[in-house]
Formats: sequence, C-alpha cells, structure tokens
Amino acid sequence: MHFAFYPKHEYGCPHVSHCPHLGGAALGTLVLAAGEQTDWTDALLRQVDALRAENTAKFHQIEEQAARIEQLERELKAERQKQFKSKKEEPAEQVLPDAVPTQGTKKRGAPKGHPGWYRKRPVEFDRLIVVPAPCECTRCGASVKARPDRAPYDHLQEDWIDGQRVVTCFRHEQGRCRKCRRWARQAGEGELLRAMIGPHLRAASLFLQYDIGLTTRKVVRTLAGLAQFDFVPASLLHFGKEAALKAKPLAQDVAEKLRACDANHADETYYRVNAQPAYIWFHGNEDLAHFHVSDTRSGKVSRAILGIDYQGGLVTDCYSGYDRHKTKIKQKCLSHLKRTAEDWQKLLPPEAKDSRAFFDAVRQWVKRGCTWHRKWKNRVGAEKDREALWLRQELERLQQMPTDSERAARLQKRIRRYRNEWLTFMDHPGVSPTNNLAEQALRAVVILRKQTFGSRTKRGAKRLATMMTVIETAKRQGRSVLNFLAALFTMSPSQAVRAMYARP
Repeated sequence: MHFAFYPKHEYGCPHVSHCPHLGGAALGTLVLAAGEQTDWTDALLRQVDALRAENTAKFHQIEEQAARIEQLERELKAERQKQFKSKKEEPAEQVLPDAVPTQGTKKRGAPKGHPGWYRKRPVEFDRLIVVPAPCECTRCGASVKARPDRAPYDHLQEDWIDGQRVVTCFRHEQGRCRKCRRWARQAGEGELLRAMIGPHLRAASLFLQYDIGLTTRKVVRTLAGLAQFDFVPASLLHFGKEAALKAKPLAQDVAEKLRACDANHADETYYRVNAQPAYIWFHGNEDLAHFHVSDTRSGKVSRAILGIDYQGGLVTDCYSGYDRHKTKIKQKCLSHLKRTAEDWQKLLPPEAKDSRAFFDAVRQWVKRGCTWHRKWKNRVGAEKDREALWLRQELERLQQMPTDSERAARLQKRIRRYRNEWLTFMDHPGVSPTNNLAEQALRAVVILRKQTFGSRTKRGAKRLATMMTVIETAKRQGRSVLNFLAALFTMSPSQAVRAMYARP
C-alpha cells in the first residue's frame, strides 16, 4: 500500500494503516496530527510577533517621553540657575600658540583695578550736635582724660528722618584713654561712629528688603527715587550683615522663649541656597516668631528648635516629620483637611457618589469645628456641649463612611491615623484648630523666593532667617518695624533684647 506523501520504493509497506512502531496507529493519523501542531505553532508565533511589535512601539514611545522629560528638566534647571551664572556666555577667543590658558573661573564683582565708588562728603549740614568725651574707654574700660585744648572732631552723617534728607554734624570733644593711650569717642544720639549713612535710612532699606520683599537693586532704586539718596547694592548687604550680627542674640532668645510657651505653630516651605534645595522652618505663636534655614526637611530640625522635651501644644499640618515630638498636645490643621477635600472632590468621576458624600461631610465637619472654636471656646452652656458631642460623633462616623475612590480612601486613612489629634483644641483653649498663623508667616518668604529664586550663600540665607525673626517678632510685640530696626543699629544686643519685650 502506498501514500502520496510516502516515498516510492520498489516495494510497499504492508503496515501503513497499523504501524507497530506507532503503537498500532495509522501513518495518516500521525501526519494529520503533525499538521495541526504546525498550524498551532504558527498561530502562537504570529501572536509573539504582534506582541513584539507592540512592545517595540511602546519602547520608542517611552524613549521619546524620557527625552522630553530630560529636556524639560534641563530647561527648568537653566531657568532657576539663570540669575546665579557668574558671567554671560561669550564666544571663545582665539588662543595664541605661546599663550598659557588661565585656570579657574571669573571671580564675582568688579574686575581687578576697577576704581571704587565713594560717597561725596556733604559740604553743609542741617543740625549740629555736640558730643562730650566719654568717661570710660570703650576698648579697655580705663578712665579717659578730656582734651579741650585739642580741636574737636566733626562727623557728618546723612539720614532720612520723617521723610526728609537730613545731614547732621556730630562734634566730638577730644579725649584720650589713660591706659591704652588711644583717642576715645562715644556715639551721640542717633549716631553710628565712622558711618556716613544714618540708622533710619538703613532701617528703611532693610524694611523694604525683608518685609516688603524687594530685591537688593530694587531697594537701591526705590530709595534713590523717594529719598533722593544714592548708594550701591554692596552697602545694603553691609547694612544687613551689621543688623543680623546685632539681632542674632535676639533670635536665639526668641527660640528659647518658644520652648516655654503653652502652644506653638510649626510649618516649613521650600527654598533655594546657591541653586541647591533647602527649607525655611517657622515656629511661633501670636507673640513670637522664629525662622530657621536648613538644607534638610527632617523632623530633627523642629525638635532641635523647640527642644527634645517640649511638652506644650503643637499645631502642624499632617507632615510626618512632626510626629516624633514627645508632647501629647498635638493639633492637626483642619484647614488643610478641608482644602484637600475641596481639591480632590473636583477630580471625582460622576459615578463616585459615596466619595462625594464623604468629602461634603468632611467639609461640613471642619466648618462647624472652626465655628465652635471661634464662638464657644471661652463660653459655657448646654449648646456648647451638644455641639462638642456632635463633633466627636461625626469624627467617628467619618472614619467608617463608605468610599468608592482612591483619593477618598486616602483621606479617610489620614483621618484614622491622626484620630486623636483633630479635636485637641476642644480640650486645650490655647490651641488653634488651624495652622493659618504659620502659613501667613511664611507668605513673605514665599514671595521673596519667587522674586529672587533664593539666596546665593548659606550666610545670606541665615541672615534672612535672623532678620525675618526680628521683624515678625517686633510686629507681634506691637513695635514699629522701622523704629525698632533704626534703634537696633544704635543699641547693644542686650539692650535690643530688653527693648523688644518692653511695654510700648
């Protein structure tokens, strides 16, 4: 017997229909099964080719998106570092064969040999103040011998007083120390020794820079237009250094007083120092304000400022860095909870009815909690107790409400995590239900960051924190910022600390 697919030999196999080597199966059945297996294998190979082509297309798409993201990151980095460039890009100059290339980059500032800028010495003055010789030497503390036979020393100082440019001549009587044999002088009222610019103009420039939020060059232009007073931006930097040096003990004193307060607010915001990420921390209350610059967002910074054993009330947002404070009086900001509910509710699909009801309940609960604190915190009555009971029961209900979206489940998980820290203000009257005080205190820093893109150096950032501490604390103590900054230049650090907390 022969088959079309079987090779034709001179003889035919009698066992084609029942081959003993195939277990009695016919050879045609084997060929049919092999053909079906080949078709199945071809179908699988076609599927593999289709998946491979799909993966190749996705791979090219991922590469394009990665290149686009990398390009956007480069553009963002260039935009942020634009003001930090040391010099503008210039075409490369032709280097002679015998010339030796210079090492390093160009130093900031005017080139070497550039003539300096000096203020013109006033020819006339508006008022004269005679300053007698001191009784004691400011260097060694020895007695000073007055020398009326010597010609007096005239010190001309320009200032901006009551909106007018005033030139004062401080006429110092000569006196010599009996021990160190140096000429001794004491400062007159409103005088800065060896300075041509008075304290009031310095205070106005620092007020414009740190409180209003103007850049250094804009401060110079503003005072040149308003007060008809010209000085260079480097002078403003010098004013800030002197003021921060005298205000440093005051900032340290504010930090020490915060540790003894019954309640404090804490928050942090992003900042940049020399184009590197950093953070500005705020800790304070209605009477004190303290700012601190750090290159980390770790909660160790907050614990170092308030102290490891701080036991007062602490009002914060839900950032986990504040969780390790030992105090048991913790209040999470209800405004952050309400704001999150409002923002996430806008992103819900129309069919997410349970999540929409949950977000509405959160907003209503926060609103009634803030109303209770504003209306009932210092009052007693049955209505206050009923409202407090409703707030506690509603908090339990919010933790059990059904949700049908990932965002609602996430917010509910946050409520459960801090279940004991949402209504702390009901048991401690000195604690606020919101962290708006810290948010408003950091607004000036945020505006300054958007205008200047941060600080160039760490010293400049620390100087900013010190000056913001002094300015905000002066406001909370009922002081005039301009008057206090002007007095800061003429007082010693210990006198500045006493003057800050003295009753107006």
